[in-house]
Amino acid sequence: MRRVNSILLFILFQPAYCLAGTAAYELYLQGDLSKAASAYLIQAAEAPEQPKPLQNAAMCLRQAGKYREAGGALVEALKRDAYNPDLYSELGWLKFHLADYDGASAAFESAIKIQELHARAELGLASVYSNLGEKEKTLLHLEKFRRLRPDFSGVDYILAWNYMNFKMYKEAEEALIEALRKDPSFTEARLPLAGIYARQGKFNEAWNQYFRVLDYAPRHPLASSMMKVLEGRLTKQPEEIRPPFRIAKPLKMEPVDAVKKLLKSVKLRVGIGTNSAGKQGKNNLLRVKSFEGMTVTGKASGKLFATVPPDELWFALYEGGAVVLKDPNGKIYGRFTGPILLTPNQPNGTVIFDASSKIKNPWFSGADRQYRGVIELAPGSRGIRVVNVIEGELYLLGVVPSEVAPQWPYESLKAQAVIARTQILIRRARGGTHKKDGYHICDGQHCQAYKGKSNEANTTSSAVMDTEGEILTYHGRPAYTFYHSNCGGSIQASKEVTGWGDSPYLVTKSDTQPDKPLSPLDPWDFHLWLTGNPMANCNYPGRVRASEFRWMKIIKHKDMTFRINRDYPIGELLDIIPLRRGPSGNVNSIKLVGKKKSVTVSREHLIRNLLGFSSLKSTLFEIEINRFKNGKVRNYWIYGGGWGHAIGMCQSGAAGLAGKYDLKYREILEFYFPGTDIRRIKYQQKDKK
Repeated sequence: MRRVNSILLFILFQPAYCLAGTAAYELYLQGDLSKAASAYLIQAAEAPEQPKPLQNAAMCLRQAGKYREAGGALVEALKRDAYNPDLYSELGWLKFHLADYDGASAAFESAIKIQELHARAELGLASVYSNLGEKEKTLLHLEKFRRLRPDFSGVDYILAWNYMNFKMYKEAEEALIEALRKDPSFTEARLPLAGIYARQGKFNEAWNQYFRVLDYAPRHPLASSMMKVLEGRLTKQPEEIRPPFRIAKPLKMEPVDAVKKLLKSVKLRVGIGTNSAGKQGKNNLLRVKSFEGMTVTGKASGKLFATVPPDELWFALYEGGAVVLKDPNGKIYGRFTGPILLTPNQPNGTVIFDASSKIKNPWFSGADRQYRGVIELAPGSRGIRVVNVIEGELYLLGVVPSEVAPQWPYESLKAQAVIARTQILIRRARGGTHKKDGYHICDGQHCQAYKGKSNEANTTSSAVMDTEGEILTYHGRPAYTFYHSNCGGSIQASKEVTGWGDSPYLVTKSDTQPDKPLSPLDPWDFHLWLTGNPMANCNYPGRVRASEFRWMKIIKHKDMTFRINRDYPIGELLDIIPLRRGPSGNVNSIKLVGKKKSVTVSREHLIRNLLGFSSLKSTLFEIEINRFKNGKVRNYWIYGGGWGHAIGMCQSGAAGLAGKYDLKYREILEFYFPGTDIRRIKYQQKDKK
């Protein structure tokens, strides 16, 4: 009761404009943008000397699609703070997106007069001059922007966009290649690059780029149709253009021999070659071998069906609902309607899947795959079901280097090993996350990435060994150790995201220096933070790709309309309005306004998958809608930060905490999962042979 009274007294004695600001911020987070803007304007009236309420109102109005009203709020803010370059710059962007190029140019110039090195104003001027067809001025300001944001892949993409407009195709090609060097997942850069190659008659190179687009954006209409068009013009076979990764000899892992040193741990069933939903692809054919040789036995009967000599390639085909096993000469060793086991002849042996373009599952067609443990093959509904039966600790040898870079600071690798091990227990419970699919856990990002032995590294294997058996717990039970690649500078609480529950240790917090946490940002500061290059644990140049921390996309209106209508038949897209945000800034609900109807989407993965042909890296984003002079939408500028759902441990941030501040793995885990403990599972000694 005393605490409640103290809170009431605190509220009663706060200035009115502070209360209005708090209420406005809550309305902003809830997605009630018009009311939030009104509340900020009331705050501005009650504090006539302060520009900040007007700046916040402008950002709410812009997010609500009311660009002219937002511009009016910024004009009023400039009367209170006439020498703020950011105010002029954002006013310029509002005018630019309304195709008021004269007004935009004047505002951007004013920003640069006050602050000569203003990255966003330089980008704005370049964009204005591009639309006016002034090539030299466009390239001049884009070059300045490049110097101010050298690691930002978006600048190379924008350069290429403008080079294309000016028919400077060689320069566009170089800029697109540079953008992809910084961000290989930048699908929007691959499409124009493929077009340039096709224009130059480089059909093999064009086909390869369209193929890569489909890696990130399956069923992309342009890439799919162009690959068919180009097939008749290729001078090489597809497998020659994209030769698969081959495993030619056994991998030597000196001096770490984890297999001998690790204790006997729990058995795990891992689904291999799965898609983004954790389901297996169509395995119509598998080519298998082992450097050590292997046996083929029935799982239920234990009967020996075949002994495969070392390094001899055998074949498993899916025919008539059965797995057909053949030797190199085509001799059939059985038609199996139940599971069979491929077991290496040595405890440290592996089974290798030999890549072939004839395999429909791209996981097995593009690269050789090598796995410890036992491989189980069984007929499934779509082809051969492939399961790796392996001890948990050996499985982790292939997980940790698949999830984080082996060259990262060692303590961050140990932190990853602990939470990946905890994931085994969580996802194995009650038969496993994929019980209906016949395995406990999948090998993709739906569960956690696992690429087998060929991806192992000494540093990550040592991290697994040094933390052997350690898991993260909360009140004695395994904690939900969610993790992601890069949070963009802010962790979001699980309770903010639809369907993620409310765990007391999965909280909102800034991913910054441990003893200098940041408070949640209001609309104006959040916008500057997201479009800038702020300090953060996960902003770690030289160790973490800058394109994971800050990124952007420009998507044409017709492409966005097509993509959204594939899932929601709303007709022509009229507006995209981010609604509910978490205090972290992540968008947790979005409204899509179409000519036929409007829909609201509130699932994290659906939001990310909707906005463009390739998934957005995260829900930490803002959208600016660019229009023609007649008011029709031209394209969408999306500014974003981070990669992943931003809940739990930021992997890049863990690297920053270890590398920048010398935190140990237990301290890193306490930072991301406050209130949790580390406990050790008891394993058994392995049988001596």
